[in-house]
Amino acid sequence: MEDYIIFTMGDNYYALSVASIQRIIQVPSVTAIPNAHPMVEGMMSYEDRVIKVVNFRAMMGMESFEESATSKSQKLLIYQTQSAFFGIKVDQIEDIKNLDCSTLKHVDRLEENVNLVEMSGVIEIDNKLVNIIKSVTLPMKEKV
Repeated sequence: MEDYIIFTMGDNYYALSVASIQRIIQVPSVTAIPNAHPMVEGMMSYEDRVIKVVNFRAMMGMESFEESATSKSQKLLIYQTQSAFFGIKVDQIEDIKNLDCSTLKHVDRLEENVNLVEMSGVIEIDNKLVNIIKSVTLPMKEKV
């Protein structure tokens, strides 16, 4: 059993291990980075550091979130592993749950961004299928 943060992107549900999330914050203003990868929204100051912010919608090939009153629901997950430290912008935090991953159903993945978002599988929670994310990789601009 492990704790997971469950968040939404449109009608889809995703979960990331709490162990890889340092903090959840409101989405701050972000400074654009010239010639950055299209999935990188920019950079921001965070605890005496400058970190990149990625748009999870773009990573999943979804349309961008329209700026509106509901955009206040968007959150920034401060993602930290031994080799990564950056922000992930998501639509909305749904819950934090302790999940039994022994009930995980493995799914073949054919998405084009499989190298950036590695999925462990899918689990059913409250009659909803939730994609369990194993890891997220910061996209880099391809060299020309």
